[in-house]
Amino acid sequence: MADVVQSIAHASALQVCGWLWIAWIFYWTVSSQFVLKTKKNETFQRLQHTIPTLVGIMTIFYGTEIPALSWGPLYAKGVVNWIGVPVTLAGHLFSIWARIHLGKYWSGTVALKYGHKIVDTGPYRFVRHPIYTGLLSSVLGSAIAAGTIQAFCGFLVMIVGYYIKWKREEKIMRSEFGADYVNYMKRTKAIIPFVY
Repeated sequence: MADVVQSIAHASALQVCGWLWIAWIFYWTVSSQFVLKTKKNETFQRLQHTIPTLVGIMTIFYGTEIPALSWGPLYAKGVVNWIGVPVTLAGHLFSIWARIHLGKYWSGTVALKYGHKIVDTGPYRFVRHPIYTGLLSSVLGSAIAAGTIQAFCGFLVMIVGYYIKWKREEKIMRSEFGADYVNYMKRTKAIIPFVY
């Protein structure tokens, strides 16, 4: 037990972010078992955001271990790195809040479920894609904790990947729900509340 306490006391901000990601992945995996059957699903298009996600993870958590990806620190390790921990946690909590409100309509891919409805409660009142808002906030927090050039480059790559994903998602939702979803788009920002 003393060894565990000592390793926690000497953990880096990035290691703490890694533990937060593990907890988030565990929750996400368990909660994914309680969703409706899929009516319409994407196929190879999933690679358009899966590959950028893997690139982001590699550059944030392993960028210093892969010489080709290691471009050096942006700032000295210290207080700034630790700012990334609450940002990562806040992003995870926001995405979990969104996941709870989406409930049985959630899918890891761009998909429609049988009986799918537009969800506009909880965080969906503020943004159309709050899971992505939370996820990208967590990635930004982890990049801050890493404090490297490659980590922030990985974050930018992930933004592009998820931008492509939410555009595909909106196309499907417009085709399924028509004017109702268009009206929802008019009154709600895409990913940053009150901004964009």
